[in-house]
Amino acid sequence: MATTPAEWLPILAKRLDARQKRIATNRSYANGNAPLPEMGKNTKATWKAFQKKARTNVGGLTCESLGGRMVPNGVRVGTSTTSPAVLAARRVWRDNRLDVVFADAISNMLTTSVGYLITGVRDGQPIITSEKPEQVITAPDPTQPWRARAALKAWRDPDVGLDYALVWLPGQRQLFSRKSTNDNGTPQPQVDGGWDEGAPIETFTGGVPVFVLENKDAVAEFEPHIDVIDRLNLGKLQRLVTTAMQAFKQRAIKGGLPTEDEDGNTIDWAKVFDPAPGALWDLPEGIDVWESAATDIRPLLEGEKADARDFAGVTRTPISVFIPSGENQSAEGAANAKEGEIQKAKDRIARATAPMEGSLLEAVRALGVDEGETIELLWLPPEHVSFTEKTLAAKQAKDAGMSARWIKQNIMGMSPDEIAQDEADAATDQLLSATLIGAAGGTGNA
Repeated sequence: MATTPAEWLPILAKRLDARQKRIATNRSYANGNAPLPEMGKNTKATWKAFQKKARTNVGGLTCESLGGRMVPNGVRVGTSTTSPAVLAARRVWRDNRLDVVFADAISNMLTTSVGYLITGVRDGQPIITSEKPEQVITAPDPTQPWRARAALKAWRDPDVGLDYALVWLPGQRQLFSRKSTNDNGTPQPQVDGGWDEGAPIETFTGGVPVFVLENKDAVAEFEPHIDVIDRLNLGKLQRLVTTAMQAFKQRAIKGGLPTEDEDGNTIDWAKVFDPAPGALWDLPEGIDVWESAATDIRPLLEGEKADARDFAGVTRTPISVFIPSGENQSAEGAANAKEGEIQKAKDRIARATAPMEGSLLEAVRALGVDEGETIELLWLPPEHVSFTEKTLAAKQAKDAGMSARWIKQNIMGMSPDEIAQDEADAATDQLLSATLIGAAGGTGNA
């Protein structure tokens, strides 16, 4: 078994290369660049341009809809609201813009099946970054898969013409480098091979600071249903082809056309049949024109909607995400679809929480304020409850004896910083009210 960064580098590099094709395919289905339907090797550029119009980004919409229900909202450390660890965690959140960083990691998890967070230190301050699966891979511990026994990040710096690879082991890390191009001047096509030690092994305290967000069943949200996406794109292409052909109806002359006029001059029928606006065709007696009939495209449109409904059903995504018109689903069906997506969001939140909390814990430890308390990541409710519903629920919770802080956090969805600011504002309001009442009372007694 490998025991040093140099021994782990080729192992992890081969694994990273092996999954690049799959990651690229998932990316294409999530960013609107899915493979073109009915693609041939000798297809002309004009037909390729037409095919591109048939692609729909239902994979990306699925991930965006689900990701919109997975919104981290803050961090809590133990039960205290003012301990050094709490303040440090909130500073790490603010300085690293973790609402954006965590959102990027969640997006990678949903669209490619896996996302990564790396906790490092720069200028004495902890840095948490979201990393793409095209550049990072880990070797999980077989007995505890959520822990990494080794990790690799490989990236290219075009400004200096070098590739870099950073390998982590528990308590160790080492940087490697190589030229970005081969001897013939072409870019290095893969991660594996050609690395030199760029720096000696560095030591640090702790485990591998690379944290993995892995989606359910290790697949992207739409990956098991790519065939449905292909079918939907093919149906749209067929409709576009039919519509385009009707814009250029086929016409034919019924009866033979003379080649010369009465004076023996050759007739230029191409000029006679000029399709310019306002042109009048003067045909000889007995000549008739046949024109192809129009094709009803409504069945094709209904087929597209049926495919979209199939995809919404298998991914538990509300159909309104793909077809925003209200008549496409009953109220009961819409409620069931929404409930399915909410339950799916809760499952994905549970899977993403632990690695995200691990990255935060590593950052707090880097500041030297770890008090042994549990770090808890807070999330907005995935139900997307309206403000009116929240206030009604808050009143009911208050009548049931729940604390104001619990209501603000769990019903109103406020972050710890927002709660602290609201409590400070409430105290200021009370002080101002007391001052005004005192002044009014003093005036009345004068």
